[in-house]
Amino acid sequence: MPTPSSTFIRSLALATLALGGGVLAQAPKAIPVEDDPPIPKAIPVRPPPAPPAAPRTKGPEDDLFDFASLSYERQEWGLAAQNYAKYLQTYPAGKQVALALFRIGECYMQQRQLKQAASYYEEVVNRYPSSEGAPSAAYRLGAMAFNQAMNEAANGNKQAAIPGFETAAKYFNFSEARTTIPEAKLAAQYNKSRVYEQLGDTKKQIEALNAIVAVNDKTKNPYLETALLTLGSLQLASDKKGESLKAFEQLVKSSTDNAVVSDAALRAGVLYAEMNKPDEAVAMFQKALGLAETSEANRGIALVGIIQALNAKEDYDGVIDFYNRNAEVLPPGNVRPRMLLLVGHAYRQRKSYARAVEVYLIIEQYHKDTDEAFEAGYWKLYCFYLLNDKDLGEFANGFITRYTPTKGDHQFLSLARLIRADHFFNKGDFNQASLSYTDLKVEKLPEKLRPGTVFNMGWAQAEAGRHQEAVSSFTRFLNDYPGHEFTAKALARRGLANKDARDLPKAKADFEQVTRDFPQSDACEMAWLQLGFIAMETKDAKGTVTAFETLLKKFPQSKAAAQAHYGIGRGNFDQKLYDKAIPALRRSIELDGSLYMEKASQLLMLCDYARRNVADLSKTIDTYLGAKPEGIVPVEILTWLGGRHYNDQDFKKAARYLELACTPETPENTQPVVWLYLSMAQMHNGNWDQGVQAANNYLNTNPDPASKARALITKGRAQLGKGAFADADATAKEALAFVKDGKLQAELLILEGDIYVAEGDKLAAEGQQDAARAKWQAAGGKYAVPSQVFEDEEVTPEALHKAAIVLDKQGNTAQAEKLRAQLLQRYPKWKARG
Repeated sequence: MPTPSSTFIRSLALATLALGGGVLAQAPKAIPVEDDPPIPKAIPVRPPPAPPAAPRTKGPEDDLFDFASLSYERQEWGLAAQNYAKYLQTYPAGKQVALALFRIGECYMQQRQLKQAASYYEEVVNRYPSSEGAPSAAYRLGAMAFNQAMNEAANGNKQAAIPGFETAAKYFNFSEARTTIPEAKLAAQYNKSRVYEQLGDTKKQIEALNAIVAVNDKTKNPYLETALLTLGSLQLASDKKGESLKAFEQLVKSSTDNAVVSDAALRAGVLYAEMNKPDEAVAMFQKALGLAETSEANRGIALVGIIQALNAKEDYDGVIDFYNRNAEVLPPGNVRPRMLLLVGHAYRQRKSYARAVEVYLIIEQYHKDTDEAFEAGYWKLYCFYLLNDKDLGEFANGFITRYTPTKGDHQFLSLARLIRADHFFNKGDFNQASLSYTDLKVEKLPEKLRPGTVFNMGWAQAEAGRHQEAVSSFTRFLNDYPGHEFTAKALARRGLANKDARDLPKAKADFEQVTRDFPQSDACEMAWLQLGFIAMETKDAKGTVTAFETLLKKFPQSKAAAQAHYGIGRGNFDQKLYDKAIPALRRSIELDGSLYMEKASQLLMLCDYARRNVADLSKTIDTYLGAKPEGIVPVEILTWLGGRHYNDQDFKKAARYLELACTPETPENTQPVVWLYLSMAQMHNGNWDQGVQAANNYLNTNPDPASKARALITKGRAQLGKGAFADADATAKEALAFVKDGKLQAELLILEGDIYVAEGDKLAAEGQQDAARAKWQAAGGKYAVPSQVFEDEEVTPEALHKAAIVLDKQGNTAQAEKLRAQLLQRYPKWKARG
């Protein structure tokens, strides 16, 4: 029988690291530097004050200093600060300048004027770092910086607190290095450890703590125990078990504070247990458990540690005894069920099965849906087995029903699958049924039940996804019970199991045997369907068409008709018989559009595309997108179709399909040629803004100069169409800047001429005849080059035609007629567009 896991010491270690609220929170404090309003304090231990002034020979300077000191000693802080200030003013280089500065700082601090105090302390540290008062001044500056940083952190400004903590560290380091007073040095070191804790610098925190614990005399070191406990916890968190254990052991042996001893003993016990030293662990846990100062949470952890250690020793009587003697102690919730499991196992090992069941029931009742509840459930079932309980069958069934969905093939479930197999089959819970049937000895059943049991076993295994086992069971049925009324079904079901097990040749043989030996059976319809599926999967296009056509012929009312038509269409498509594929695919959509609209439409589009049938392809896409607006049409098909409509001068359809090929939100993901043709189509459609945008998207792809010029011409035409004459002219000029000859230059000049004509017409409509003539004259100049210098069957006659029109507009009819005569003579077949 399997045994429960016995290791969860690491969880105990983590739990103890989360403790420390009592002991660590009561750590010694540093100097209290007050503020208004109150803020979190640094550790309030005031270092010894700066020493008094050295003996000196009396003189005026000394009298003035003594007069100030008299007020200081009487705690007349305001007066003392004034008198010391007078001293500094009178004797700026005096013998007592450093001490005077320090005492002024003290006066301000006593009056809760911390900013003023800090300024004097800083002057002492910066100007007189070797003075006797400098360490105390630095200490106070560190404490004030620490307090302010703690205040920032408490208000949620953790980032803003960091500079304050760094400043505090600097001053505490200064104080530690300069002071000659041991108590002050320890206070600075301890404060420094607190600062590094706030900064998250564990390495420096540990260094500071090591310096503190080096003074191993509690009478001289008030921080020793707190430092040891903190240091041990940090080392435990860093997995330095040996160093951590030394710190905790030292505290256990030397501390007179039972709260400290309790924490240290508990943590030492955890470490001993993790180091597989159960006797030492038990001793430490017992020490913690026996102290009145041990908190309830820690007492629970100590109890769990003792039980864990005793279980490791196989001292089951000890486990039971400690559990019963400490029944009122409750471990933390996350380890409580594990402890109870150990207690239950101890009762079971001592053959006290009824008591074991009681403990297991507690786990199931109060710790539901945990791994421990699952384990307890199995061991409870096992104890009932040993007790020969009359309800064992129902208990086994309940256990399997509850845990199969989450625990699958766990060993505990395998041990319980011998009970009530038919119950699960009838409920349709085939996974549990198959697991249970597998362990049945069929030959032990009555003979009349054996065929049905074996058949049901195979069925359940197949439904549960245990395909190879299903194949074995159906083969056993066919061999052991030939001629049975379920023979056709068994063959078909074995074929399905072989198919799911990826043994397609055997699956095909089973289905073919059904169609051959049982052509009138219900199984035959399924066999033809599955033969079609296998042919599709093995890329046998002809076999696919044959199987599905036979299915429809023999079973015209088949519920799989839609699938059959789709399969016929797919098979013909794979053979490139597109004219045969198309009607079958369309029929599949008619019969079941919800299932086949997507798959069949994709193939239909490919068929029409392969046939280069523009009309049918357009209709297929429109039908598909009408039924499924979010559908996806291959970009290459849309691009080709849009281009064909453009070449056929059906610019509206061209724009529709080219737009579908675009990704406006991310234009860079669209093929550049799509933007180019879309811009030209939109320009022809009079959709000026869309034409401009498409042209801009194309231009953003950095095309070659010729393509760029073509796009700029389209953009300019669209801008002209929307009446943006200045923008159109700028676009034309942009192209002319790099197009210096050829047909593109001629088209650009004509574009410029058209812009000026349109501007002239607008001015004329507004009554500005002179301005209009100027524009028309400028247009004629633009038409001159392509009409007289450049020779092209499209561009030159267009330029001649437009030049004649602007001459008419200017009233120069004679010259216009000459150009028309020239046009007729040179290009007799040319006709103006539009």
